[in-house]
Amino acid sequence: MTDDTYPGADELLDATDERILAGLATLYDLVDPVPTDLAQRIDFALAVAELEADIAELTRGELVGVRGEETDSVTFTSGSLSLMVTTVVAAHQVRIDGWVTSAGAEVDAVAEGVTRSTVADDAGRFALDNLPRGRVHFVVRRDGYRPVITPSMEL
Repeated sequence: MTDDTYPGADELLDATDERILAGLATLYDLVDPVPTDLAQRIDFALAVAELEADIAELTRGELVGVRGEETDSVTFTSGSLSLMVTTVVAAHQVRIDGWVTSAGAEVDAVAEGVTRSTVADDAGRFALDNLPRGRVHFVVRRDGYRPVITPSMEL
C-alpha cells in the first residue's frame, strides 16, 4: 500500500473522528454489550490453566431451611471427587458447611477479595465462616491428584 491509497491515514485523529468512534462504541454497547461477568470468567479460565486442574460440574440440590436462615445446597462432581456445600446466609456474611469425598483434602473458597481455607476432617466434613456475599468458587487439593476447581456460584 502507498500513502495515496488512504489519503490522510498518517494524520492524527480529530474531533470528527472521535465523535464517529464514540458513536460506534455506543452502537456496539447496545447491539453486542460486553458480558458483565466476562472479567470473572477470564480470571477463572486463567486460574484453571495455571493450576492444570480438573473442573468440577455443578449440580444444584433442593433448597433446605435451617433455623429460619436462607440456605442452599450445591454439589460439584468431577471424575475424581464430589464436593457438596450448603450455604447459610445471614445479613452480609455466609457460612459454608461442606463435605468432600476425600478426607484430609484442603478446600479453598475463593470469594471476591478474600480466600478462606480449611482442611476436611477424617469424614470429609469442613466449615468456612464469614465469607462475603457475592461470587465464590472452590479449589480442592489432595496429595497425589491434580487440584479440582469448581465453577463460581453466587452466595
